[in-house]
Amino acid sequence: MDCQRSPFSQYFSAIVSCLIYYIVVFALVKDEIFISSLEAIKNKFKKERIIMLDLVSVIVPVYNVEQYLERCVDSIKNQSYSHLEILLIDDGATDSSGQLCDTLAESDSRIKVFHKANGGLSDARNYGLQHASGGFILFLDSDDYIHLHMIESLYEQLIKEDADVSVCNIMNVYETGESPQCENPELYFVMNTDEFLKEYLIGKLVPGSICNKLIKRDLAKHLSFPKGKIYEDAYYHFDLIKVAKKYVVNTKPHYYYFHRGDSSTTKPFSEKDLSCVDVYETFYNYVMSYYPELKKEAFFRLAHAHFVVLDKMLLDENFKEFKEYPRIYGYLKKHAFAIFKNDIFRKGRRISALALFVNVRLYRILLLKNIEQSKKIN
Repeated sequence: MDCQRSPFSQYFSAIVSCLIYYIVVFALVKDEIFISSLEAIKNKFKKERIIMLDLVSVIVPVYNVEQYLERCVDSIKNQSYSHLEILLIDDGATDSSGQLCDTLAESDSRIKVFHKANGGLSDARNYGLQHASGGFILFLDSDDYIHLHMIESLYEQLIKEDADVSVCNIMNVYETGESPQCENPELYFVMNTDEFLKEYLIGKLVPGSICNKLIKRDLAKHLSFPKGKIYEDAYYHFDLIKVAKKYVVNTKPHYYYFHRGDSSTTKPFSEKDLSCVDVYETFYNYVMSYYPELKKEAFFRLAHAHFVVLDKMLLDENFKEFKEYPRIYGYLKKHAFAIFKNDIFRKGRRISALALFVNVRLYRILLLKNIEQSKKIN
């Protein structure tokens, strides 16, 4: 005779099974919470350890920037990455910038001030590098400023990827607003030399400023900025790509580049502006020798440099009297159709190349009109 379980026995067994199930689930959840807590503590400790691991030297040349200097220095002092030395290089300022450097140093022991005779931006940066103690180097222009987490972000991604150079993007700051250099702020890349060179020549993912890059001191100490030249950042990048092998890039606009009305980018033509063409001719020749697959990008940058110089020349009504005008204008006219077909250029620039080919005065009218419109926007 088969024995059948009573309804009560079945009910009791079901309750016991449920209890066992919930006890097991509770234990698992508790363990998961415990493990998560341990992981959070571990990550917090790791982050705190990273923040204090290496000294970063921030080199700031200072020359007649009394109006902007405190904003710049405050943005460095308040960084989430705190293990810094801040080198303020007073390059013979004729306003109160030098005295302000000394005042700022009194408020923070990490600030070191050096007063020297005027030698220009390149000389001041080189001087700062000679006196830097950190394992990583960051250059910063004294009229610009940086995001609260810029140095931490650059440092952490450099360590994570074991890179030589760490890069963020730029926020262009005008009197009336801001505009990021790259439209997408969430991109992240690890690049070799040819990939980095390509993006540097295009200038979107890797802007041309040196101030948005954290560089290993072991590399930086072998490089220097050219004295007596403008567009010194381009010359520095040319040397940098020869020694750096690995780059990590994010497109967060953490470097705030302030466009001043009296900056070198808005001044009329001078002979020194030809450095822009000279350095990118050097880039072009280097690319054709070692990276011929990047000819399109190198041509874009070289042609763009010619436009920069020509546009400055055309601000003067007597532009044809400039000695180098025939060379600059001749290059652009000769390559007008190649520029038009090069899709790296913005549409407006490609059309303006055709206008230049037809008549330089027509191009000048369009240029001056565009400048006036830009003033209204910015």
